[in-house]
Amino acid sequence: MKNRFIKKTAIILFWVLLWFLTAILVNNPVYFASPAETLRELAVQGKTSAFWLSVAGSLLRIIGGFAAASFAGFILAFVSLKFTAAEEILKPFVNFLKSVPVAAVVVILLIWWGVKYLVLCISFMVVFPNIYENMLTGLKKTDKKLLEMAEVFGMGSLQRFLWIYRDAYRPYLIPALSVALGMAFKSGIAAEIIGLPKMSIGEQLYRDKIYLNTAGVFAWIVTILLISFISEKLLMFIIKKTGTLPKACPEGVNTVRREVKMSNGDIVVKELKKCYNERVILDTSFELKAGGIYCLSAPSGSGKTTLFHILAGILDADSGSCEKRNVSMVFQDDRLIASANALRNLQAAGCEGSLKDVLDKILPEDVLKLPSKNLSGGEKRRVAIARALMHPSEILIMDEPFAGLDEETKKTVIELILSKRGGRTLLMASHDAEDALLLNAEKLVLAQGRVSKV
Repeated sequence: MKNRFIKKTAIILFWVLLWFLTAILVNNPVYFASPAETLRELAVQGKTSAFWLSVAGSLLRIIGGFAAASFAGFILAFVSLKFTAAEEILKPFVNFLKSVPVAAVVVILLIWWGVKYLVLCISFMVVFPNIYENMLTGLKKTDKKLLEMAEVFGMGSLQRFLWIYRDAYRPYLIPALSVALGMAFKSGIAAEIIGLPKMSIGEQLYRDKIYLNTAGVFAWIVTILLISFISEKLLMFIIKKTGTLPKACPEGVNTVRREVKMSNGDIVVKELKKCYNERVILDTSFELKAGGIYCLSAPSGSGKTTLFHILAGILDADSGSCEKRNVSMVFQDDRLIASANALRNLQAAGCEGSLKDVLDKILPEDVLKLPSKNLSGGEKRRVAIARALMHPSEILIMDEPFAGLDEETKKTVIELILSKRGGRTLLMASHDAEDALLLNAEKLVLAQGRVSKV
């Protein structure tokens, strides 16, 4: 940190020295004011009320336009994500704002409204496309697998926003906000110089230009740079404070609860068919009674994951039917929220009960507070299993749940599954025949698209 500060200070001093040497070389304050002359003028103007009123007036207009454009870009990006037609409708407008010269728009706005809304509109015009496009790009890159997980676990809109969408758009939105704020100041001050609204930096700049007060012009440029720098730092501070993901809360507080209407855990599949590229993956009918433990074995690529996704409601079958039930699931990949710790992953998915106690049984204490992206593969797997177990459901579906677990850990997890299953139907896929024995499960086989009992 200290070396970084020294480096930045040295760079600033280099440019101040270059400014000073250039002023000596020009040797004419009307053409080029020195740093000392600029600071002297800044000190004089800083004592006047007109200076601060002008700064406040410009800030209010520019930040107002920036805030309005950021809010509109943020909201409309979500609208465009949900409705393709909205994106198509907005595209010409966004391209227009990106392409049209600012000066031309200034002239038109002066004809329409005068200077009243000029700076606000210009700031909006240059900020909106940047925020909207970057926000939409981030949203489109949201992990589809996490959205499928959210659908299975019944996560509400707020939870999806907080835990899935936000991680996706932040890397795109934050740099866009920083760039857009600088653009807002540049274009806003330029519009003020043309429109000359009362009590504005642009008016003061124009006045000093008329009177050939170059030191005054330089002083206002320094002022613009300072308020732009401070505004950006303040913006990043606010984003950091408000953008922090919620911490794991005490059990029973602020957890997401979804009412589950329990009927029974029967799995009834009738003439279910699913094809990919004209290849039949599934073509089967079967029925599994509620409360049973079933272990499905099948070669890789035979369609067991496809079957599980249809049962969970992620995929639609081409034909046939399967009775919809409330399902919790361990996916073949973990699908954890990378920025959330183990407890928060369970809470965000609507899990209930003694979540901390369950996690203590299967995870080392030192990893409980770590975000899941910092966990090992086996630790992530255990969190995914705990999430499925502690989520209220009628059916548990587990796709290769013990992948990456050593034998001792696997036995611990199996004990947890048996103790927390609560009489729910458990359908699991595994390549290891021993898993069915440890769970005392009834064996099923998926071959040539059909499920049959052994």
